[in-house]
Amino acid sequence: MDEPGTLSVREFDVPEVGPNEVLIEVELCGVCGTDVHMNEGGMPLDFPVIPGHEFAGRIVETGEAVATDFAGVAVEVGDAVTVCPGRACGECWYCNNVPARPTACLDRTVYGFTGTDREPTLRGGMSEYVLIEGNADFFRLPDDLDIDYGALVEPLAVASYALEQSFQSGLPFAREGYGPGQSVAVQGSGPIGLLTVATAHATGASEIIAIDMVEERLELARKFGATRTVNIRDYDDDEALIEAVRSKGNDGIGPDVVVEAVGHPSAFEQGLRMPRNGGTLVEVGHFADAGTAEINPTWIVQNDISVESSYVYPPAQFRTSLSLLQGYRDDLPFLELFDYRVDLSEAESAFEAQATGDSYRATVHP
Repeated sequence: MDEPGTLSVREFDVPEVGPNEVLIEVELCGVCGTDVHMNEGGMPLDFPVIPGHEFAGRIVETGEAVATDFAGVAVEVGDAVTVCPGRACGECWYCNNVPARPTACLDRTVYGFTGTDREPTLRGGMSEYVLIEGNADFFRLPDDLDIDYGALVEPLAVASYALEQSFQSGLPFAREGYGPGQSVAVQGSGPIGLLTVATAHATGASEIIAIDMVEERLELARKFGATRTVNIRDYDDDEALIEAVRSKGNDGIGPDVVVEAVGHPSAFEQGLRMPRNGGTLVEVGHFADAGTAEINPTWIVQNDISVESSYVYPPAQFRTSLSLLQGYRDDLPFLELFDYRVDLSEAESAFEAQATGDSYRATVHP
């Protein structure tokens, strides 16, 4: 991406592999909504950038000091792996004082968002090769898991971490936060919304309400575990929509947890009023700036709503994703999300398909 809106195919030298580094050949890379925002000028980055942070590939070379992945699993040439794109510096105030939030790092670098003027240049999944640096976290895929699943580990980490933000240790029995047997509503049935539905299904939610304006997406949400659906187009105004969602949770009281995965300010405004009194809203959709929302703080206070933010995930969340994919691949249609596949020369069309909603998750196959 030479600049927002301008994609071109360029050649770079493949760097030498250092003792703590790994070189992978990329099999596939998803086009995320964040990539679309970046292409539309919604992210202030140092261009040019090799985009792509949802990718998987096979090891073609390892440094002599590399024996295992982040989880301690032995690795060798030919193994399929996926990479946690974000890396904390390990030296700043946040890294030293708030280690549980690596995304707060003041000098964080991220595959797919770092300019090619910083060596090594191959820091994006839309490339034939990616160099996994010594401070990067990568994960070997289980032998019985198709490599395509590797490109879902990152977005599933986003979705599962978002739902986890509603957990309150030791209190689910009192219906505080989220726990098995409770009611969850998910705004948006795009990839993150669908993977949040899948996470709720896997963790034992009794009711899962999927909300979208495209019936085809709601049908897929049912396959991912939604027990009820709400089509936004069936309602004339916000009040009717909000009442429809609340009527489907906890016998008309409202869902315990609502996850906003749309990324539009109006969805946040609506989401605040969807949980039951004392319920929780988790905001994960607004990774990029989509504008401001108009809210009445009195609603939050008088209805005792908890509002939780979810910003990306810690690297260990990839282990959660791999566990969910391996455990539920036969029950949930994860690979149906990949419905638009192109090579590098057609990457621009993949961005267009993702931007227009013609694809759940377009993928580039270098």
